Amino acid sequence: MFKNVPYAKPPTGNLRFSLAEFTDPWQNVRNAREYSPACMSNASVETKTNHLPMSEDCLYINFFTSEKCLVSKNCTTLLYYHGGGINSGSAIQFNDTFILKRYVQNDIVFVIPAYRMGIFGLLYFGDDNVVPHNLGIRDCKLALDFIHQEISNFGGNPNDINLLGHSAGGHISMVFGFSRLIDPARRLIKRITVISPPPTYDMPELLIKNCYDFARRVGCYTPNTASDQEMIKCLRAKDARELILVQREMEADLLYMWNFLPGEPFMKLGQSIADFKENSVPREMIIGSTINENGFDRRIKENPSIAGNFMDWENPYEVAHRFNFIHDSAPGELKESNFQKKSSFLFQQAQFMSHLPKGYLCPLLLMQLLKSMLAEECFCFSPTRICLNIFKIFSQQPSSHVSDMQYFVGTHREDYHTPDMDIMDTFYSKMIVNFTKHGEPSPVWEPLDPKRMNYYALEVNTKEGIYPKMEEGFHEADVNFWFINMTAFDREVTRRKKLFNDSIWPRYPMHPGPVIFPHQPTEASPFYYDVSSKWWFYVLIVVVAMILFYIIYLLKRRFLKRSLSETSLLLK
Repeated sequence: MFKNVPYAKPPTGNLRFSLAEFTDPWQNVRNAREYSPACMSNASVETKTNHLPMSEDCLYINFFTSEKCLVSKNCTTLLYYHGGGINSGSAIQFNDTFILKRYVQNDIVFVIPAYRMGIFGLLYFGDDNVVPHNLGIRDCKLALDFIHQEISNFGGNPNDINLLGHSAGGHISMVFGFSRLIDPARRLIKRITVISPPPTYDMPELLIKNCYDFARRVGCYTPNTASDQEMIKCLRAKDARELILVQREMEADLLYMWNFLPGEPFMKLGQSIADFKENSVPREMIIGSTINENGFDRRIKENPSIAGNFMDWENPYEVAHRFNFIHDSAPGELKESNFQKKSSFLFQQAQFMSHLPKGYLCPLLLMQLLKSMLAEECFCFSPTRICLNIFKIFSQQPSSHVSDMQYFVGTHREDYHTPDMDIMDTFYSKMIVNFTKHGEPSPVWEPLDPKRMNYYALEVNTKEGIYPKMEEGFHEADVNFWFINMTAFDREVTRRKKLFNDSIWPRYPMHPGPVIFPHQPTEASPFYYDVSSKWWFYVLIVVVAMILFYIIYLLKRRFLKRSLSETSLLLK
Protein backbone atom coordinates (compact mmCIF):
# COMPACT_ATOMS: atom_id res chain seq x y z
CA MET A 1 0.00 0.00 0.00
CA PHE A 2 1.12 3.53 -0.79
CA LYS A 3 -0.88 6.01 1.26
CA ASN A 4 -1.07 9.82 1.24
CA VAL A 5 0.52 10.28 -2.19
CA PRO A 6 -0.03 13.99 -3.03
CA TYR A 7 -1.59 14.80 -6.38
CA ALA A 8 -2.10 18.53 -5.77
CA LYS A 9 -0.62 21.38 -3.81
CA PRO A 10 -2.31 21.95 -0.43
CA PRO A 11 -5.46 24.05 -1.11
CA THR A 12 -4.72 26.44 1.72
CA GLY A 13 -3.99 30.16 1.96
CA ASN A 14 -4.49 31.79 -1.43
CA LEU A 15 -5.27 28.36 -2.93
CA ARG A 16 -8.34 27.99 -0.72
CA PHE A 17 -11.40 28.36 -2.99
CA SER A 18 -9.13 28.08 -6.03
CA LEU A 19 -8.61 25.40 -8.64
CA ALA A 20 -6.25 22.71 -7.39
CA GLU A 21 -2.78 22.70 -8.94
CA PHE A 22 -0.62 19.65 -9.65
CA THR A 23 1.78 18.89 -6.84
CA ASP A 24 5.43 19.81 -7.17
CA PRO A 25 7.88 16.91 -7.58
CA TRP A 26 9.67 15.81 -4.43
CA GLN A 27 13.25 14.58 -4.13
CA ASN A 28 13.34 12.76 -0.81
CA VAL A 29 11.68 9.48 0.13
CA ARG A 30 8.12 9.98 1.38
CA ASN A 31 6.57 7.97 4.19
CA ALA A 32 3.58 6.32 2.51
CA ARG A 33 2.63 4.02 5.38
CA GLU A 34 0.15 6.29 7.13
CA TYR A 35 -2.98 8.01 5.91
CA SER A 36 -3.13 11.77 5.53
CA PRO A 37 -5.90 13.62 7.39
CA ALA A 38 -9.36 13.49 5.83
CA CYS A 39 -10.69 16.49 3.94
CA MET A 40 -12.76 18.91 5.98
CA SER A 41 -16.33 17.65 6.19
CA ASN A 42 -19.52 18.82 7.77
CA ALA A 43 -19.72 18.13 11.49
CA SER A 44 -23.54 18.09 11.50
CA VAL A 45 -23.61 14.83 9.55
CA GLU A 46 -22.72 11.95 11.84
CA THR A 47 -20.32 9.71 9.94
CA LYS A 48 -17.16 7.82 10.64
CA THR A 49 -15.26 10.73 9.12
CA ASN A 50 -16.23 12.94 12.07
CA HIS A 51 -13.93 10.88 14.27
CA LEU A 52 -10.93 11.05 11.92
CA PRO A 53 -8.30 13.80 11.82
CA MET A 54 -9.27 16.47 9.29
CA SER A 55 -7.34 19.13 7.45
CA GLU A 56 -7.57 21.36 4.39
CA ASP A 57 -4.25 19.83 3.32
CA CYS A 58 -5.93 16.64 2.16
CA LEU A 59 -5.56 16.20 -1.60
CA TYR A 60 -3.85 12.83 -1.53
CA ILE A 61 -4.37 9.44 -3.16
CA ASN A 62 -4.17 5.99 -1.58
CA PHE A 63 -2.88 3.16 -3.79
CA PHE A 64 -3.48 -0.52 -2.97
CA THR A 65 -1.27 -2.74 -5.09
CA SER A 66 0.81 -5.93 -5.04
CA GLU A 67 4.35 -7.07 -5.79
CA LYS A 68 3.04 -8.88 -8.86
CA CYS A 69 1.47 -5.71 -10.24
CA LEU A 70 4.51 -3.58 -9.39
CA VAL A 71 6.64 -5.92 -11.47
CA SER A 72 4.28 -6.30 -14.44
CA LYS A 73 3.01 -2.68 -14.46
CA ASN A 74 0.03 -4.05 -16.36
CA CYS A 75 -2.71 -4.65 -13.81
CA THR A 76 -6.27 -3.42 -14.18
CA THR A 77 -6.87 -0.26 -12.15
CA LEU A 78 -10.08 0.49 -10.26
CA LEU A 79 -10.48 4.11 -9.14
CA TYR A 80 -13.06 4.54 -6.37
CA TYR A 81 -14.80 7.88 -5.74
CA HIS A 82 -16.31 7.83 -2.27
CA GLY A 83 -19.84 9.03 -1.54
CA GLY A 84 -21.24 11.33 1.10
CA GLY A 85 -23.19 13.93 -0.85
CA ILE A 86 -20.04 15.99 -1.60
CA ASN A 87 -20.39 16.88 2.06
CA SER A 88 -19.08 14.00 4.16
CA GLY A 89 -17.11 10.77 3.87
CA SER A 90 -13.41 10.47 3.13
CA ALA A 91 -10.73 8.55 1.28
CA ILE A 92 -9.29 7.12 4.51
CA GLN A 93 -12.34 5.45 6.07
CA PHE A 94 -12.12 2.08 4.34
CA ASN A 95 -10.98 -1.35 5.45
CA ASP A 96 -7.46 -1.99 4.15
CA THR A 97 -7.69 -5.75 4.63
CA PHE A 98 -10.98 -5.95 2.75
CA ILE A 99 -9.60 -4.06 -0.25
CA LEU A 100 -6.42 -6.11 -0.37
CA LYS A 101 -8.32 -9.39 -0.17
CA ARG A 102 -11.15 -8.58 -2.60
CA TYR A 103 -9.34 -6.56 -5.24
CA VAL A 104 -5.55 -6.62 -4.94
CA GLN A 105 -5.43 -10.41 -4.63
CA ASN A 106 -7.33 -10.50 -7.93
CA ASP A 107 -4.62 -8.42 -9.63
CA ILE A 108 -6.47 -5.12 -9.44
CA VAL A 109 -4.78 -1.90 -8.34
CA PHE A 110 -7.37 -0.17 -6.15
CA VAL A 111 -7.10 3.62 -5.90
CA ILE A 112 -8.98 6.08 -3.65
CA PRO A 113 -8.46 9.84 -4.15
CA ALA A 114 -9.60 12.53 -1.72
CA TYR A 115 -11.43 15.67 -2.84
CA ARG A 116 -12.75 18.85 -1.24
CA MET A 117 -16.29 18.76 0.11
CA GLY A 118 -18.98 21.02 1.49
CA ILE A 119 -18.24 24.72 1.49
CA PHE A 120 -14.60 24.04 0.47
CA GLY A 121 -15.64 22.15 -2.67
CA LEU A 122 -18.96 23.75 -3.64
CA LEU A 123 -18.63 27.49 -2.92
CA TYR A 124 -19.71 29.58 -5.92
CA PHE A 125 -20.81 33.19 -6.38
CA GLY A 126 -21.78 33.11 -10.04
CA ASP A 127 -18.41 34.18 -11.42
CA ASP A 128 -15.50 31.81 -12.04
CA ASN A 129 -13.12 34.74 -11.72
CA VAL A 130 -14.18 35.03 -8.08
CA VAL A 131 -14.46 31.33 -7.18
CA PRO A 132 -14.49 28.65 -9.89
CA HIS A 133 -17.53 26.40 -9.72
CA ASN A 134 -17.39 22.69 -8.80
CA LEU A 135 -14.00 22.83 -7.07
CA GLY A 136 -14.45 19.41 -5.47
CA ILE A 137 -15.46 17.73 -8.72
CA ARG A 138 -12.52 19.36 -10.48
CA ASP A 139 -10.29 17.87 -7.78
CA CYS A 140 -11.63 14.47 -8.86
CA LYS A 141 -10.69 15.19 -12.48
CA LEU A 142 -7.18 16.32 -11.48
CA ALA A 143 -6.80 13.10 -9.47
CA LEU A 144 -7.87 11.07 -12.51
CA ASP A 145 -5.27 12.83 -14.67
CA PHE A 146 -2.58 12.21 -12.04
CA ILE A 147 -3.50 8.54 -11.77
CA HIS A 148 -3.41 8.10 -15.54
CA GLN A 149 0.02 9.72 -15.62
CA GLU A 150 1.54 7.83 -12.67
CA ILE A 151 -0.35 4.53 -12.37
CA SER A 152 2.38 2.47 -14.03
CA ASN A 153 4.64 3.36 -11.09
CA PHE A 154 2.10 1.62 -8.85
CA GLY A 155 1.65 -1.44 -11.06
CA GLY A 156 -1.34 -0.35 -13.12
CA ASN A 157 -1.98 -0.19 -16.83
CA PRO A 158 -2.80 3.41 -17.87
CA ASN A 159 -4.97 2.04 -20.68
CA ASP A 160 -7.09 -0.01 -18.28
CA ILE A 161 -8.44 2.48 -15.74
CA ASN A 162 -11.99 1.81 -14.54
CA LEU A 163 -14.23 3.90 -12.30
CA LEU A 164 -16.25 2.71 -9.32
CA GLY A 165 -18.44 4.96 -7.19
CA HIS A 166 -21.20 4.83 -4.64
CA SER A 167 -23.84 7.51 -4.06
CA ALA A 168 -22.31 10.91 -4.94
CA GLY A 169 -19.18 9.04 -6.01
CA GLY A 170 -21.36 7.02 -8.36
CA HIS A 171 -22.70 10.23 -9.85
CA ILE A 172 -19.16 11.50 -10.38
CA SER A 173 -18.14 8.22 -12.02
CA MET A 174 -21.20 8.36 -14.27
CA VAL A 175 -20.76 11.90 -15.58
CA PHE A 176 -17.00 11.41 -16.00
CA GLY A 177 -17.51 8.18 -17.91
CA PHE A 178 -19.95 9.69 -20.37
CA SER A 179 -18.41 13.14 -20.67
CA ARG A 180 -17.16 14.19 -24.07
CA LEU A 181 -15.03 16.87 -22.41
CA ILE A 182 -13.19 14.40 -20.18
CA ASP A 183 -12.63 11.39 -22.43
CA PRO A 184 -13.94 11.84 -25.98
CA ALA A 185 -11.57 9.26 -27.49
CA ARG A 186 -12.19 6.65 -24.76
CA ARG A 187 -8.51 6.44 -23.85
CA LEU A 188 -8.73 7.57 -20.24
CA ILE A 189 -11.59 5.48 -18.83
CA LYS A 190 -12.45 1.92 -19.83
CA ARG A 191 -15.54 0.89 -17.83
CA ILE A 192 -17.64 2.30 -15.01
CA THR A 193 -19.44 0.66 -12.10
CA VAL A 194 -22.09 2.90 -10.58
CA ILE A 195 -23.89 2.01 -7.34
CA SER A 196 -26.83 3.98 -5.93
CA PRO A 197 -26.05 7.20 -7.83
CA PRO A 198 -28.30 10.22 -7.21
CA PRO A 199 -27.68 12.24 -10.39
CA THR A 200 -29.14 15.50 -9.15
CA TYR A 201 -27.59 18.92 -9.55
CA ASP A 202 -27.84 22.11 -7.60
CA MET A 203 -29.54 25.06 -9.23
CA PRO A 204 -27.07 27.91 -9.81
CA GLU A 205 -29.40 30.62 -8.48
CA LEU A 206 -30.04 28.73 -5.27
CA LEU A 207 -26.38 27.84 -4.72
CA ILE A 208 -25.27 31.45 -5.30
CA LYS A 209 -27.91 32.72 -2.88
CA ASN A 210 -26.81 30.24 -0.20
CA CYS A 211 -23.13 31.09 -0.71
CA TYR A 212 -23.72 34.82 -0.22
CA ASP A 213 -25.73 33.95 2.87
CA PHE A 214 -22.78 31.87 4.06
CA ALA A 215 -20.36 34.76 3.51
CA ARG A 216 -22.70 37.08 5.40
CA ARG A 217 -22.91 34.72 8.39
CA VAL A 218 -19.13 34.39 8.48
CA GLY A 219 -18.85 38.18 8.56
CA CYS A 220 -17.28 38.61 5.13
CA TYR A 221 -20.18 40.07 3.20
CA THR A 222 -22.56 42.99 3.65
CA PRO A 223 -24.44 45.09 1.10
CA ASN A 224 -21.61 47.60 1.52
CA THR A 225 -18.80 45.14 0.79
CA ALA A 226 -16.49 46.83 -1.69
CA SER A 227 -16.07 43.86 -4.03
CA ASP A 228 -16.34 40.11 -4.27
CA GLN A 229 -12.54 39.95 -4.22
CA GLU A 230 -12.56 41.59 -0.78
CA MET A 231 -15.13 39.04 0.33
CA ILE A 232 -12.98 36.11 -0.85
CA LYS A 233 -9.90 37.61 0.81
CA CYS A 234 -11.85 37.68 4.06
CA LEU A 235 -13.07 34.09 3.62
CA ARG A 236 -9.52 32.87 2.97
CA ALA A 237 -8.38 34.44 6.22
CA LYS A 238 -10.96 32.61 8.32
CA ASP A 239 -10.15 29.46 10.30
CA ALA A 240 -11.31 26.34 8.46
CA ARG A 241 -13.22 25.00 11.46
CA GLU A 242 -15.09 28.27 11.80
CA LEU A 243 -16.29 27.87 8.23
CA ILE A 244 -17.45 24.32 8.96
CA LEU A 245 -19.39 25.52 12.01
CA VAL A 246 -21.16 28.18 9.95
CA GLN A 247 -22.05 25.57 7.36
CA ARG A 248 -23.51 23.50 10.18
CA GLU A 249 -25.51 26.53 11.33
CA MET A 250 -26.93 26.94 7.83
CA GLU A 251 -27.92 23.31 7.66
CA ALA A 252 -29.82 23.74 10.91
CA ASP A 253 -31.84 26.28 8.90
CA LEU A 254 -32.26 23.71 6.08
CA LEU A 255 -29.79 25.52 3.82
CA TYR A 256 -27.71 22.67 2.43
CA MET A 257 -24.83 22.37 -0.01
CA TRP A 258 -25.18 18.78 -1.14
CA ASN A 259 -25.01 18.96 -4.93
CA PHE A 260 -22.63 20.23 -7.57
CA LEU A 261 -23.56 22.19 -10.68
CA PRO A 262 -23.98 20.78 -14.18
CA GLY A 263 -20.76 22.27 -15.48
CA GLU A 264 -16.98 21.87 -15.54
CA PRO A 265 -15.14 19.56 -15.71
CA PHE A 266 -17.63 17.20 -17.38
CA MET A 267 -19.78 19.68 -19.33
CA LYS A 268 -19.89 23.36 -20.19
CA LEU A 269 -21.52 25.54 -17.56
CA GLY A 270 -24.88 26.57 -18.99
CA GLN A 271 -25.08 23.58 -21.33
CA SER A 272 -28.35 21.71 -21.00
CA ILE A 273 -28.36 18.28 -19.42
CA ALA A 274 -30.29 17.05 -22.45
CA ASP A 275 -27.46 18.16 -24.74
CA PHE A 276 -24.86 16.56 -22.46
CA LYS A 277 -26.66 13.23 -22.57
CA GLU A 278 -27.43 13.46 -26.27
CA ASN A 279 -23.70 13.85 -26.99
CA SER A 280 -22.43 11.41 -24.36
CA VAL A 281 -19.65 8.93 -25.06
CA PRO A 282 -20.83 5.29 -25.14
CA ARG A 283 -19.33 3.31 -22.31
CA GLU A 284 -19.65 -0.15 -20.80
CA MET A 285 -21.42 0.20 -17.48
CA ILE A 286 -22.88 -1.76 -14.61
CA ILE A 287 -25.40 0.15 -12.50
CA GLY A 288 -27.48 -0.76 -9.50
CA SER A 289 -29.86 0.67 -6.94
CA THR A 290 -31.27 -0.72 -3.73
CA ILE A 291 -34.99 -1.08 -3.09
CA ASN A 292 -35.21 1.59 -0.40
CA GLU A 293 -32.64 4.19 -1.43
CA ASN A 294 -34.21 7.17 0.31
CA GLY A 295 -35.54 5.30 3.31
CA PHE A 296 -32.21 4.70 4.99
CA ASP A 297 -32.28 7.76 7.22
CA ARG A 298 -35.34 9.74 8.20
CA ARG A 299 -33.12 12.69 9.11
CA ILE A 300 -32.66 13.55 5.45
CA LYS A 301 -36.37 13.79 4.69
CA GLU A 302 -35.97 17.58 4.52
CA ASN A 303 -33.07 17.48 2.07
CA PRO A 304 -33.67 20.69 0.13
CA SER A 305 -32.59 19.45 -3.31
CA ILE A 306 -35.31 20.76 -5.55
CA ALA A 307 -37.26 17.88 -7.01
CA GLY A 308 -37.71 19.68 -10.30
CA ASN A 309 -34.03 19.50 -11.26
CA PHE A 310 -33.88 15.74 -11.80
CA MET A 311 -34.74 15.81 -15.47
CA ASP A 312 -34.63 18.24 -18.37
CA TRP A 313 -37.79 19.97 -17.24
CA GLU A 314 -38.70 23.24 -18.91
CA ASN A 315 -40.46 24.26 -15.69
CA PRO A 316 -38.46 22.79 -12.78
CA TYR A 317 -39.97 24.95 -10.05
CA GLU A 318 -43.52 24.18 -11.12
CA VAL A 319 -42.65 20.48 -11.17
CA ALA A 320 -41.22 20.74 -7.67
CA HIS A 321 -44.35 22.45 -6.37
CA ARG A 322 -46.43 19.83 -8.13
CA PHE A 323 -44.76 17.21 -5.94
CA ASN A 324 -45.73 19.19 -2.87
CA PHE A 325 -49.35 19.38 -4.02
CA ILE A 326 -49.55 15.65 -4.73
CA HIS A 327 -47.98 14.80 -1.41
CA ASP A 328 -50.20 17.15 0.60
CA SER A 329 -53.28 15.68 -1.08
CA ALA A 330 -52.33 12.09 -0.33
CA PRO A 331 -53.75 10.02 2.54
CA GLY A 332 -51.37 9.63 5.45
CA GLU A 333 -50.55 6.02 4.73
CA LEU A 334 -49.49 6.88 1.19
CA LYS A 335 -47.19 9.64 2.39
CA GLU A 336 -45.23 7.06 4.36
CA SER A 337 -45.33 4.40 1.66
CA ASN A 338 -42.23 2.71 0.32
CA PHE A 339 -42.94 4.21 -3.08
CA GLN A 340 -42.75 7.69 -1.62
CA LYS A 341 -39.32 6.95 -0.24
CA LYS A 342 -37.80 5.33 -3.29
CA SER A 343 -39.50 6.63 -6.41
CA SER A 344 -37.59 9.90 -6.71
CA PHE A 345 -34.23 8.18 -6.29
CA LEU A 346 -35.08 5.53 -8.88
CA PHE A 347 -36.30 8.20 -11.27
CA GLN A 348 -33.01 10.05 -11.03
CA GLN A 349 -31.17 6.94 -12.19
CA ALA A 350 -33.75 6.04 -14.80
CA GLN A 351 -33.79 9.42 -16.50
CA PHE A 352 -30.00 9.41 -16.81
CA MET A 353 -29.82 5.80 -17.98
CA SER A 354 -32.44 6.52 -20.62
CA HIS A 355 -29.83 8.42 -22.63
CA LEU A 356 -27.07 5.85 -22.31
CA PRO A 357 -26.20 2.96 -24.63
CA LYS A 358 -28.41 0.00 -23.72
CA GLY A 359 -28.72 1.47 -20.26
CA TYR A 360 -32.27 2.66 -20.49
CA LEU A 361 -35.43 2.26 -18.51
CA CYS A 362 -38.13 4.25 -20.25
CA PRO A 363 -40.09 2.78 -23.19
CA LEU A 364 -41.02 6.26 -24.39
CA LEU A 365 -37.41 7.02 -25.30
CA LEU A 366 -36.62 3.72 -27.04
CA MET A 367 -36.79 5.04 -30.60
CA GLN A 368 -34.82 8.16 -29.77
CA LEU A 369 -32.26 6.01 -27.96
CA LEU A 370 -31.74 3.58 -30.82
CA LYS A 371 -31.46 6.41 -33.36
CA SER A 372 -29.00 8.53 -31.40
CA MET A 373 -26.81 6.07 -29.50
CA LEU A 374 -24.25 3.45 -30.31
CA ALA A 375 -24.82 0.04 -28.76
CA GLU A 376 -22.77 -0.51 -25.61
CA GLU A 377 -23.55 -3.13 -23.03
CA CYS A 378 -25.06 -2.10 -19.74
CA PHE A 379 -25.75 -4.46 -16.85
CA CYS A 380 -28.37 -3.54 -14.28
CA PHE A 381 -28.87 -4.94 -10.78
CA SER A 382 -30.89 -4.30 -7.66
CA PRO A 383 -30.33 -5.88 -4.24
CA THR A 384 -33.85 -6.47 -2.95
CA ARG A 385 -33.22 -7.69 0.58
CA ILE A 386 -30.05 -7.63 2.65
CA CYS A 387 -29.56 -9.86 5.67
CA LEU A 388 -28.72 -7.57 8.59
CA ASN A 389 -27.56 -8.25 12.12
CA ILE A 390 -29.76 -5.92 14.19
CA PHE A 391 -29.24 -6.34 17.94
CA LYS A 392 -28.03 -9.89 17.20
CA ILE A 393 -31.37 -10.69 15.52
CA PHE A 394 -30.70 -11.74 11.94
CA SER A 395 -33.43 -10.74 9.52
CA GLN A 396 -33.98 -10.06 5.85
CA GLN A 397 -34.49 -6.30 5.51
CA PRO A 398 -35.30 -4.25 2.39
CA SER A 399 -31.97 -3.02 1.02
CA SER A 400 -31.21 0.64 1.65
CA HIS A 401 -28.77 3.24 0.41
CA VAL A 402 -25.69 2.03 2.31
CA SER A 403 -26.66 -1.50 3.32
CA ASP A 404 -24.71 -3.16 0.51
CA MET A 405 -21.49 -1.16 1.00
CA GLN A 406 -20.23 -3.89 3.33
CA TYR A 407 -20.04 -6.16 0.28
CA PHE A 408 -17.95 -4.02 -2.07
CA VAL A 409 -15.83 -1.68 0.10
CA GLY A 410 -16.18 -3.23 3.54
CA THR A 411 -17.82 -0.30 5.37
CA HIS A 412 -20.91 -0.62 7.59
CA ARG A 413 -19.87 -4.23 7.86
CA GLU A 414 -21.59 -6.62 10.26
CA ASP A 415 -19.48 -8.22 12.99
CA TYR A 416 -20.85 -11.67 12.24
CA HIS A 417 -22.02 -12.98 8.89
CA THR A 418 -24.63 -15.65 8.33
CA PRO A 419 -24.11 -18.17 5.51
CA ASP A 420 -26.59 -16.15 3.41
CA MET A 421 -24.52 -13.01 3.93
CA ASP A 422 -21.36 -14.88 2.96
CA ILE A 423 -22.97 -15.93 -0.32
CA MET A 424 -23.98 -12.34 -1.07
CA ASP A 425 -20.50 -11.20 -0.05
CA THR A 426 -18.86 -13.55 -2.52
CA PHE A 427 -21.27 -12.63 -5.30
CA TYR A 428 -20.65 -8.88 -5.00
CA SER A 429 -16.89 -9.30 -5.05
CA LYS A 430 -16.90 -11.51 -8.11
CA MET A 431 -19.46 -9.30 -9.85
CA ILE A 432 -17.32 -6.17 -9.65
CA VAL A 433 -14.00 -7.92 -10.29
CA ASN A 434 -15.33 -9.81 -13.33
CA PHE A 435 -16.90 -6.73 -14.88
CA THR A 436 -13.86 -4.54 -14.20
CA LYS A 437 -11.43 -7.00 -15.74
CA HIS A 438 -13.52 -8.68 -18.43
CA GLY A 439 -16.58 -6.53 -19.09
CA GLU A 440 -19.00 -9.25 -17.97
CA PRO A 441 -20.16 -9.59 -14.35
CA SER A 442 -21.38 -13.19 -14.74
CA PRO A 443 -21.86 -15.68 -17.60
CA VAL A 444 -25.58 -15.96 -16.75
CA TRP A 445 -26.11 -12.20 -16.41
CA GLU A 446 -27.77 -10.79 -19.52
CA PRO A 447 -27.09 -7.22 -20.66
CA LEU A 448 -29.99 -4.84 -20.23
CA ASP A 449 -32.65 -5.22 -22.94
CA PRO A 450 -34.74 -2.03 -23.24
CA LYS A 451 -37.85 -3.97 -24.22
CA ARG A 452 -37.71 -6.26 -21.19
CA MET A 453 -35.98 -3.92 -18.72
CA ASN A 454 -34.24 -6.97 -17.31
CA TYR A 455 -31.98 -6.82 -14.27
CA TYR A 456 -30.26 -9.08 -11.78
CA ALA A 457 -32.19 -9.27 -8.51
CA LEU A 458 -29.70 -9.79 -5.70
CA GLU A 459 -31.25 -11.65 -2.78
CA VAL A 460 -30.13 -14.72 -0.88
CA ASN A 461 -32.37 -16.73 1.42
CA THR A 462 -31.25 -20.34 1.44
CA LYS A 463 -34.15 -21.46 3.65
CA GLU A 464 -36.63 -20.32 1.02
CA GLY A 465 -34.45 -21.32 -1.92
CA ILE A 466 -33.91 -17.74 -3.09
CA TYR A 467 -30.68 -16.86 -4.91
CA PRO A 468 -29.61 -14.05 -7.29
CA LYS A 469 -31.48 -14.33 -10.58
CA MET A 470 -32.56 -12.43 -13.68
CA GLU A 471 -35.90 -10.62 -13.53
CA GLU A 472 -37.75 -8.18 -15.79
CA GLY A 473 -39.56 -4.86 -15.41
CA PHE A 474 -37.00 -2.89 -13.41
CA HIS A 475 -39.14 -0.62 -11.15
CA GLU A 476 -41.44 -0.05 -14.11
CA ALA A 477 -44.26 1.64 -12.20
CA ASP A 478 -41.93 4.12 -10.54
CA VAL A 479 -40.23 5.06 -13.79
CA ASN A 480 -43.52 5.41 -15.66
CA PHE A 481 -44.80 7.85 -13.06
CA TRP A 482 -42.00 10.29 -13.81
CA PHE A 483 -41.76 9.85 -17.55
CA ILE A 484 -45.49 9.80 -18.23
CA ASN A 485 -47.15 11.71 -15.42
CA MET A 486 -44.64 14.43 -14.64
CA THR A 487 -43.54 14.85 -18.26
CA ALA A 488 -47.16 15.47 -19.22
CA PHE A 489 -47.47 18.00 -16.41
CA ASP A 490 -44.31 19.83 -17.49
CA ARG A 491 -45.55 20.04 -21.08
CA GLU A 492 -48.93 21.32 -19.91
CA VAL A 493 -47.25 24.07 -17.91
CA THR A 494 -45.31 25.13 -21.00
CA ARG A 495 -48.47 25.07 -23.13
CA ARG A 496 -50.39 27.24 -20.68
CA LYS A 497 -47.53 29.69 -20.35
CA LYS A 498 -47.57 30.17 -24.12
CA LEU A 499 -51.35 30.37 -24.18
CA PHE A 500 -51.47 33.11 -21.56
CA ASN A 501 -48.26 34.77 -22.75
CA ASP A 502 -46.51 33.85 -19.49
CA SER A 503 -48.33 36.68 -17.71
CA ILE A 504 -50.55 34.81 -15.29
CA TRP A 505 -48.29 31.96 -14.26
CA PRO A 506 -47.26 32.03 -10.60
CA ARG A 507 -43.63 32.88 -9.87
CA TYR A 508 -42.41 30.45 -7.27
CA PRO A 509 -39.72 31.78 -4.95
CA MET A 510 -36.46 29.89 -4.74
CA HIS A 511 -36.26 28.47 -1.27
CA PRO A 512 -34.81 25.33 0.28
CA GLY A 513 -38.14 23.57 0.67
CA PRO A 514 -38.20 19.87 1.40
CA VAL A 515 -38.16 17.27 -1.34
CA ILE A 516 -41.62 15.77 -1.59
CA PHE A 517 -42.26 12.55 -3.43
CA PRO A 518 -45.45 11.59 -5.29
CA HIS A 519 -47.68 8.72 -4.25
CA GLN A 520 -49.28 7.35 -7.40
CA PRO A 521 -46.95 5.55 -9.85
CA THR A 522 -49.03 4.89 -12.94
CA GLU A 523 -52.08 6.97 -13.90
CA ALA A 524 -51.49 10.54 -14.95
CA SER A 525 -52.71 12.96 -12.31
CA PRO A 526 -55.17 15.70 -13.30
CA PHE A 527 -53.59 19.03 -14.08
CA TYR A 528 -53.90 21.46 -11.21
CA TYR A 529 -53.43 25.19 -11.32
CA ASP A 530 -54.33 27.50 -8.44
CA VAL A 531 -55.80 30.72 -9.86
CA SER A 532 -57.33 31.95 -6.63
CA SER A 533 -54.41 34.31 -6.02
CA LYS A 534 -54.86 36.17 -9.35
CA TRP A 535 -56.67 39.53 -9.56
CA TRP A 536 -58.45 38.58 -12.76
CA PHE A 537 -59.96 35.56 -10.99
CA TYR A 538 -61.96 37.83 -8.71
CA VAL A 539 -62.88 40.17 -11.57
CA LEU A 540 -64.16 37.14 -13.43
CA ILE A 541 -66.23 36.12 -10.41
CA VAL A 542 -67.77 39.61 -10.22
CA VAL A 543 -68.54 39.61 -13.96
CA VAL A 544 -70.14 36.17 -13.79
CA ALA A 545 -72.17 37.23 -10.74
CA MET A 546 -73.40 40.37 -12.54
CA ILE A 547 -74.40 38.31 -15.57
CA LEU A 548 -76.29 35.87 -13.36
CA PHE A 549 -78.07 38.71 -11.55
CA TYR A 550 -78.97 40.28 -14.89
CA ILE A 551 -80.36 36.99 -16.20
CA ILE A 552 -82.36 36.53 -13.02
CA TYR A 553 -83.63 40.11 -13.34
CA LEU A 554 -84.77 39.52 -16.94
CA LEU A 555 -86.45 36.25 -16.04
CA LYS A 556 -88.20 37.90 -13.12
CA ARG A 557 -89.42 40.79 -15.31
CA ARG A 558 -90.68 38.34 -17.90
CA PHE A 559 -92.47 36.36 -15.22
CA LEU A 560 -94.08 39.49 -13.75
CA LYS A 561 -95.16 40.74 -17.19
CA ARG A 562 -96.72 37.39 -17.98
CA SER A 563 -98.50 37.37 -14.63
CA LEU A 564 -99.95 40.84 -15.25
CA SER A 565 -101.18 39.78 -18.70
CA GLU A 566 -102.90 36.73 -17.29
CA THR A 567 -104.49 38.84 -14.53
CA SER A 568 -105.85 41.30 -17.12
CA LEU A 569 -107.44 38.48 -19.12
CA LEU A 570 -109.12 37.13 -16.02
CA LEU A 571 -110.57 40.54 -15.14
CA LYS A 572 -112.10 40.85 -18.58
